[in-house]
Amino acid sequence: MKHAKTAFVFTPELGARLRLLRTRRDLSLRNLAALMDRQRPGSFNPLARLEQGKIKYPSINLIADYLRACGAGFEDLLDLLKPHTSQPPVLKQKGDAAVAELLKSLPKAEQRAMLKWEKATTERREEKAAAQPEKKKPRVETDRQRVFRVIWSFIHANWNEAFEQKLYQAMRPLGKEVPRSRRKDACGHARRFFGILTRYYKNEKRRQGALARVVRRAKEDGFSDQTVAALMQAATDAHFELEKSGRLDWEPSQEAIIKNRGYAPKVEKAETRLEMDEVRPIEASNKMLGAIAAVAIEVVNKPLEKMKLGFYRGRQYYILWIRELIPIAYEHGTDSPEWKANVEKWAPKLHDPEFAREAAKMVADIYDRWKVKLPPKPNAK
Repeated sequence: MKHAKTAFVFTPELGARLRLLRTRRDLSLRNLAALMDRQRPGSFNPLARLEQGKIKYPSINLIADYLRACGAGFEDLLDLLKPHTSQPPVLKQKGDAAVAELLKSLPKAEQRAMLKWEKATTERREEKAAAQPEKKKPRVETDRQRVFRVIWSFIHANWNEAFEQKLYQAMRPLGKEVPRSRRKDACGHARRFFGILTRYYKNEKRRQGALARVVRRAKEDGFSDQTVAALMQAATDAHFELEKSGRLDWEPSQEAIIKNRGYAPKVEKAETRLEMDEVRPIEASNKMLGAIAAVAIEVVNKPLEKMKLGFYRGRQYYILWIRELIPIAYEHGTDSPEWKANVEKWAPKLHDPEFAREAAKMVADIYDRWKVKLPPKPNAK
């Protein structure tokens, strides 16, 4: 009979414990075999091999009869069995090893962070299943599935980057039809559309049926035909863009995981972007300031692209900083102490402080050229 490599092996330590239990009763191997009703000549030989740990996979019947003949029980072996029985299931151990192998080329700190995230995800999955005992429990993940889950976090972020942008663009004109309190529900339906479009279906009719169910559910939630059509169009456009660019088949390389320091890029949701728009009400001056910021971002982006600095690796912080500098220039000027203080505050935090100060000069030059087109300040006399 073949045994798995991870199967429990009867160790010499357990054999020595059995021998100790036998000698405590002053029993020879022959007498023990007789008490076990093993009357044939040489029937004590397997018992001797058992005590020596040479029988790797003895039957439970043999051990139970041995203990019974010695007047002992399984509790006398518990301290030796506990190190094995207290370990996680074999499949989980294999999954841990596979995930560790995937991440072994990362720096130690990133390895720990990624393993912590993977462990938390696994625990949440198990807690969710335990909280709903009436539902069918999910299958135990294999090591391949757990490795894919780590990779999938990067794939999902890559896809969502395109989808959330399309959804944000679709939601902006729907401000009157979809109030702020219903945005999350509307975006949820759009994400269901996108999930169905990116999922594999053997039969295209099943996909169409799934889309129809989401359409029906969205209308039952009180969304108009126009809103539902816009949400579905956003998901379709994002799927088409991913398919056209080949990103549907993209998988992160080991280098990509290391480049992102083990963390999947964070993608802002569409509703979050809409809320950010509301926080900064757009007036005439804000529109012009936004245009100046857009020009400044475009100019600063060119050398950043030559440096091959990724958006989530630092370029986003330059964009945030430029959007912060332009209002300061508008309120106080590019030669003001406030401007200089902001430059000194941000420059050390960015990837290249010297380039950051050069970028501040670029932004100041652009602002000084464009400020003549700004409307008068509201408080100007």
